[in-house]
Amino acid sequence: MTIGRATAVAVSTLVLVGIYFIFLAGHASYPDTDTGEIDRNQLFRSTETLLKESEQWPADLTADSVKVASSLEPYPVRTVMYAVEVDAPIEKAIEYVRALNYSGPGRTDRPEKDKYEVVLDQKDNEWVRRSVHISPPPGGNRDAVVVYLEDRPDPKTYRTAFQSVETIDGKDFPEVEDAVRFKVLPSMYKIEEKPSGKVLIRKVEAVDPGGVMSTAMNNCCISKFFFRNYMFTEAKEMQAALSAGQR
Repeated sequence: MTIGRATAVAVSTLVLVGIYFIFLAGHASYPDTDTGEIDRNQLFRSTETLLKESEQWPADLTADSVKVASSLEPYPVRTVMYAVEVDAPIEKAIEYVRALNYSGPGRTDRPEKDKYEVVLDQKDNEWVRRSVHISPPPGGNRDAVVVYLEDRPDPKTYRTAFQSVETIDGKDFPEVEDAVRFKVLPSMYKIEEKPSGKVLIRKVEAVDPGGVMSTAMNNCCISKFFFRNYMFTEAKEMQAALSAGQR
């Protein structure tokens, strides 16, 4: 075999391996879920277990009073957690986190319009939010519809468990044109006032972006260089905003 032919074979092999890794190396499937099928107690139990397990994950990224870690278990896609400690009243922390999860004017009237959100349904301590991410090719637009369940087990603890749903009380919702539906697996925010008086805010979340990208590509690249950094930025901004309010 000539050098030119050997080089061509090697390059072709690398291209095929790359195509397999990016597009074909596994795709997770998930059952469709209706809001009426959500077992509130089970969702809180499973996400509390996930949050407890995440405490043992080694730190991937750290900053002042912020830790971000990730794991390939228990979901098919990488799960990311962050822990933020702030010197602020717990009610302020709850207000901040609720604003992240509920789509008020500040979440729907984004001037950059690369992301918009709207509440599709709401009950006393539960709401369903659509989140749409606008992205130019080849990334493509994506959207998710997520149900959020609030819980206040005691005055020093606040929790929000959340996950994707495909229908609301048996009814479909309009699709976003040209958008790929991404999946948010059972996840949680938890806020606790510690004996020291400081407040610990933790979030653990797993997102499958869907589309043609393989699970391996997501776990090794997309989730590590986009989603994990997105979570890190969110945590740092939270820490800065809540701490600034106490100065």
